[in-house]
Parts: sequence; C-alpha cells; structure tokens
Amino acid sequence: MSNNPLPYQFQQIHVQNGRPDILFHWHPELEIHYVHEGTARYHIDYDYFNSQTGDIILIRPNGMHSIHPLAQKEHLTAVFNCHLDMLGASMIDLVSLRYLQPLQNSQYKLTPCIKPDMSGYQDIKTCLFMIFQLVEKKERHFEILLKSKLQELIYYLFYYRYVVRKQSNDIYRKNEKIRELIDYINHHYHTPLSIDTLAQQMGYSKTHFMALFKEHTGTTCTDFIIQVRLNKACERLIDTTDSILDIAQQVGFNNLSNFNRQFKAYHQVTPSQYRKNQLIKNS
Repeated sequence: MSNNPLPYQFQQIHVQNGRPDILFHWHPELEIHYVHEGTARYHIDYDYFNSQTGDIILIRPNGMHSIHPLAQKEHLTAVFNCHLDMLGASMIDLVSLRYLQPLQNSQYKLTPCIKPDMSGYQDIKTCLFMIFQLVEKKERHFEILLKSKLQELIYYLFYYRYVVRKQSNDIYRKNEKIRELIDYINHHYHTPLSIDTLAQQMGYSKTHFMALFKEHTGTTCTDFIIQVRLNKACERLIDTTDSILDIAQQVGFNNLSNFNRQFKAYHQVTPSQYRKNQLIKNS
C-alpha cells in the first residue's frame, strides 16, 4: 500500500494511447473509482461495461477485475482503495460481524457501477469527494475524519442497496477455478502453456474451457497469456540490460520474430524502441 499510518492508497490514473492496460487481478482491498472523463472497458467478476464520465465504480475485496483501454480513447479516474481492517473488520463486534466481515470475506458483493441517475448517487459522490480531499490535503489529524467518512460511505452503500448477496455456489466455484488458473499462468508464464493442458487442469473440455475463460475474463486464454508475457517483458526491458532474445526466451517466447511481432502489435513500438523510450522518460 503506502507509508501512511492507515492502510489506504489514492492515485489518479490517466489512460493515454492505450496504456495502461490492467489485466485481470485481485487484492484484499476495497477499490473505488470515480471517472472524471473518458471511457474504458471494465470487467468486474461477471459484469463488464464501458465506463462513462461521472461513474462511481465499486470493486469488492478480492473481486477479480480488469480495465482495458478502448481504441485510443483517454480515461481519467481517481482511484481509492483500502483494507476494511482500517474500519475494524477484524474486530469482534456486531457491526463488524454484520457488515464489514461479510463484505471482506466475499459473502457480499458490490453493484459494480453507480451512475448519476441512480439512487443515492449524490450522497455517495459527496462523501467520496470528501475522502479524496482529505487524502490529498493531509491536514493535521485528517486520519480521524477519514475513518469516519469511510464508515459513512459504507453506510450509504448498504443504505442504497449497492451491497448484495454473493453469487450462487456454482458460479463461486467456477470463479475460484478461474482465479487458480490465472494465478498459475502468472507464475508459469515462462513455460509452455497449451490450451489443452490448461483445460485438463481445470477438468473441462477444450471448447468449454475456452468459452468459460472468455466469459469470466472478457478475453481469450491465448490473448491473456500473451499479455502476461509481454507485461513481464516490459519489466525486464526496463530493469535489466539483457538482450531482446534473452528476454523473449525468459518470458516464454521461443521465437524472436513472433515476440517482436506480438510486442509491436500490443505496444505499437518494437522492444528496442520501448526500452529506449523508457530510458529517455526516466532519465
């Protein structure tokens, strides 16, 4: 998170020229986005939608989510996340047991997108903007007021019925299997990963597996693997002086021309140009 005395993080994310492209991931913190302008493709658990200016986007703790640019459209968002322990989720009292723990432990989920014409929008937006103001200014003793405003925000989410019961057990089971598979890909991207093998690992036929993966993540498994490998390649291009060939092999490409072709298609520049641009940018 950050060096703050409370476990929260606040940032402004500006998507330009198709970057950043945030792949499927999850974390134990509650995450809230406010869309200042532009649009992007959100995929949260089983919901996917294109954001619009003014949207308040809610991502539950441990909710699977990805955010993809749309063509060359810009997208500017304020993003706040925090662990519910900050509000006492780990405490044993009736408030925690009734509201915070079920939300932290995925017994509840959140309505993914609150639009300006929806119930309670103005109350939630006003409270959220106060939270943004508090963490930006960091005036003395702001942490006390921040906790109270976060509790107020959680109250509004419950009051206006944006906290709902989790999915069915069958959907939850499939969700967990997809999580395990994504975790496996993130740890074994450098090894050969065939669709047949991954389908067998999940216990599905190849056809069913491909349909299920696309349904849950919004992308094909092959494209997801390529994106993970290319993201890892970007890290190595910036952090090491390894040759392009070595990096291609390290991230799972056994053909340099294929690596170069995939990299340029995804980043619009060659690996060498990407490394040079990053060096100039960071100098």
